Amino acid sequence: MEKSRCLDITVISAEGLKIANRWIKKNTFVTVRSDSVNYQSTSVDRDGGSYPSWNEKLQLALPDSVRSFTVDVNCKTGFGSSTVVGTCRIPMSDILEDYVPAYLIHFLSYRLRGRDGERNGIVNLAVRLVDPEYQFRPIWTPSVSVSGREKNCRSGLAVGMPVAKAGY
Repeated sequence: MEKSRCLDITVISAEGLKIANRWIKKNTFVTVRSDSVNYQSTSVDRDGGSYPSWNEKLQLALPDSVRSFTVDVNCKTGFGSSTVVGTCRIPMSDILEDYVPAYLIHFLSYRLRGRDGERNGIVNLAVRLVDPEYQFRPIWTPSVSVSGREKNCRSGLAVGMPVAKAGY
């Protein structure tokens, strides 16, 4: 069986949403999916119009084989039906291969594209990888010599070394 991780995704807001070149008036929601089986949706923002906000946290199962996840911004059109306003595909490399470790929160903004491929707004997210097997371990633990014997120091002490610039 394939090992699964989880993404904590906070869907914050969207900006500049249109349908058929008209500003949206109400009833937008977001669906986040890693595949056809794993997906989550926000509640409907009834008042935000073209600039909705949700600030809603979703958890998405993320099998190891998944290389990206998709965010769809939808608008309810009536009687339970909805239409996709814009979509973006977020590569996992934007979260895993960054200067910030994946288990810390990443604030991301992505351009949405309509079905015709044209730009249609922006979605704002906060994403954090949750790995059940992950435990935070310091990369380097300084050793302290106490009466001739070395001991590992796990006090949380950070050691900085100044670096001189050339010419100073």
